[in-house]
Amino acid sequence: MSAWTKPFVCGILLTALAGAPGLAAAGPYDGGRPFLCAVTAILECGAGGECERHLADDETAPAILKVDVAGQTVTTGTARKSAIKSVTRLDGQLILQGGENGRGWSATVDEDTGRMAVAIVDHDYTFSLFGACTLP
Repeated sequence: MSAWTKPFVCGILLTALAGAPGLAAAGPYDGGRPFLCAVTAILECGAGGECERHLADDETAPAILKVDVAGQTVTTGTARKSAIKSVTRLDGQLILQGGENGRGWSATVDEDTGRMAVAIVDHDYTFSLFGACTLP
């Protein structure tokens, strides 16, 4: 399938990690100040149930994402930026959702620990990404 190598994934990842202004303060990753996230594991699954694990250091995957909730942007090391459609804070999780290029996505960042999970969904495959965020 090798859909991971398609450039749209980078844009979706960026979008999945952006936010919206006006969030009340909670943990350090509540969106009140910019933070950085590193993808540590990637799993790609096809509609038939076959899954393939990708290395997080794959040259086509963004290694570090800068999340600026107030500015509503996420930027990769290549300066590619993207925005988000929805932000919710629920039970200590910053939940981000949206879509891009015909695909839907959802991301959660634990407001206290910075642990991150992202799902990107297309009609015939999904990506599950895991990682950790830190304050610069």
